[in-house]
Amino acid sequence: MATAVQPTSTRTVVLLRPAERKRLEKLAAAERVSSGEILRRSLRSYDRHVSASDEETLAALLVEMNTALDDALDSIRSARSGIQDNLRKIEEMQKLRP
Repeated sequence: MATAVQPTSTRTVVLLRPAERKRLEKLAAAERVSSGEILRRSLRSYDRHVSASDEETLAALLVEMNTALDDALDSIRSARSGIQDNLRKIEEMQKLRP
C-alpha cells in the first residue's frame, strides 16, 4: 500500500498591489532568488525580534549617549564663553595701543 508524501511547501495565494508586485519582483531579481524566497525571508525577519535584555542595553546606551552629548554641549558653551572673553581682552589691549 502506497503512502502519500507530504509536500514540504504549500501554495498560498497573496494579493498584492501592482507597485508591491513590482517591488517584490525587483527584490527577487536583485537577490537572484524566487519571489517566494523573498516572502519567506520577510516572514523569518519577524522571528528576529529584539529581546528584553537587548532593549535594556539599548536604553542604557541611549542614556549614556545623551549624557555624553550634554557634556559635549557644556564644553562647547564653555569654550565659546572663553573665546568671547579673550576677544574682549584683545579689543581692550588694542585700544590701549598708541
